[in-house]
Amino acid sequence: MLRLSKLQGLRIYNDRAKYVGSVWDVLLNDEEGRVVGLALGKKGSAILSLPFSQVLAIGDIVLARSGSAVKETPKSPESPAP
Repeated sequence: MLRLSKLQGLRIYNDRAKYVGSVWDVLLNDEEGRVVGLALGKKGSAILSLPFSQVLAIGDIVLARSGSAVKETPKSPESPAP
């Protein structure tokens, strides 16, 4: 079992050892209660995130697929400020 609080601050690398960023927050689907992405931070009014389907492993770091696109998602009104 993995606690979401343990993900915050973990460094994210792709499977070619390139640094992608750090986990700023975890994005959940509030209807299904499942993790849908890892937020890396903000860019204007959007949140930069890595889709959770692109995560290969989580341990001391997060390992993601090479070529995984970091996407911008609109910031919801209830999103906490960093």
